[in-house]
Amino acid sequence: MGGDDSSAHGIGKFDGTDYAFWRMQIEDYLYGRKLHQPLSKKPEKTDQEEWDLLDRQVMGVIRLTLSKNVAHNVAKEKTT
Repeated sequence: MGGDDSSAHGIGKFDGTDYAFWRMQIEDYLYGRKLHQPLSKKPEKTDQEEWDLLDRQVMGVIRLTLSKNVAHNVAKEKTT
């Protein structure tokens, strides 16, 4: 497990290089899992509690695809 650069999601860890490729992969993954809504603004009909949970789930997926040296830059973020 240690030393493996791929995550459980099949997306390589983003290490600060080739952002466009990582972004394409993470967007495709989120759309495939129906977790894409937090990539845009909150729909009016969505309950705030439901939105907060979805946003936190997406943030977790994104963090899991970041290398350690990149993840520390977003460790304190509360929302996508």
